[in-house]
Amino acid sequence: MIDNSPYFQRWFPNEINHWDGFIDFIHEKAPRSGRMLDLGCGDNQLLERFRTPERETWGTDFIRHPNLQHPQWYRPLYPDGAIPFADQSFDVVCSHMVMEHVGSQSEFLQEASRVLKPGGWYTGESIHARHYVTWIRQMFDLVPHSWVQALVRRLYGRAEHDTFPTCYRMNTRRAIAHFAKESQLELATWRGDVSPGYFDFSPLAYRGAAVFDWCVEKVLPGFGQLYYTAVLRKPEQVAQPYVLTRAA
Repeated sequence: MIDNSPYFQRWFPNEINHWDGFIDFIHEKAPRSGRMLDLGCGDNQLLERFRTPERETWGTDFIRHPNLQHPQWYRPLYPDGAIPFADQSFDVVCSHMVMEHVGSQSEFLQEASRVLKPGGWYTGESIHARHYVTWIRQMFDLVPHSWVQALVRRLYGRAEHDTFPTCYRMNTRRAIAHFAKESQLELATWRGDVSPGYFDFSPLAYRGAAVFDWCVEKVLPGFGQLYYTAVLRKPEQVAQPYVLTRAA
């Protein structure tokens, strides 16, 4: 991440690094004692910094990552996307760069809501659907995914198993608020962050993206923000529809 570089700060002096902001949100909602879940955990390292003797941090994903860390704190998702924990198991559920890959938006947030305790929090960071980088990325979905994986590996050094097809069906504030309401969650906080980090592979492209984002923000505020963080809250009292309770 070079979003805090002097060049970037010249154009966005008050902008924080989107990753730091995301971690700050999680830290703010983390319970002193309780349980936290990384939904779509990948290598299961995101929440390790929050693990204490009083606070459990778990990870779950469809596929066991080849470089999985802390396997004792990992459980695989069920094939239908159900989370392998009982109702009201967690104080916090979070996900990082996951929502852009979700094709079943309601089911995704309903499962997050199911395993959250009343008053619990979901925090997710992803890519905004209206940013021009997202439009470019969607164009690549017109070619075989293996081509996209190869390009991402060449530009960013990211292994093929860490690049997935995208949907961008839950990547605007309006969409998230809609699907949150369907899942008995409330949109508590929304923050957008500018970042030319997708152009890290080229210093010239990075500088050009920073200037272009600054121009876009001046003309269309919000459209230059590549990342967003959404914080959803489960109310203390919600209606209780029938759901299949999974084993703890």
